[in-house]
Amino acid sequence: MKLKQKDLGDDLELDMSPMIDMVFLLLIFFIVASQVIDEKPKVKIPTAAYGKVPEDTTGRLMISVTKDEKYFIGSDPRAKTIEQVQLQIETEINADPELRILIRADGDTKYKVNEKITLACAEVGAQDIIYSVFEE
Repeated sequence: MKLKQKDLGDDLELDMSPMIDMVFLLLIFFIVASQVIDEKPKVKIPTAAYGKVPEDTTGRLMISVTKDEKYFIGSDPRAKTIEQVQLQIETEINADPELRILIRADGDTKYKVNEKITLACAEVGAQDIIYSVFEE
C-alpha cells in the first residue's frame, strides 16, 4: 500500500512584522541610550587665538573643572574633590601608563584651580595633558 505525499511547498510564509517591530525597538533604545551617554558637565570652554583643536581626543580621560572648583571625571554627574580626582588618575595611570588626559576647564576658572589639577596630574605621573579650547 502506497501513501500519498502532501505538497507543502506553497503554503509556508514567514511573517516579518515581529522582526520589524524588534528592529524599531532596538533603534529607539540605541537612540535614547546614546543621548544619555554623551552628557557632560556643563562648562564654558574658552577661546584662544593660537589654540589648536586636537585631531583625536578619543581614549583620553576627560576631567571637567567648573569655575566654583568642582571636578568631574568623564560624564559622571557627581562632583569630586581634588584628592579623589588624583586617586582616580593614579588608578588609571597604573592600569595604562600611556594615559592621555583632556581637561575641560571653564573659561572663568581661576588659575589657582587649574594649577591644582595640573599638579595633581603631574604628581601621579600623567605626562600627556591637554586643555580644551575653541579656536578663535
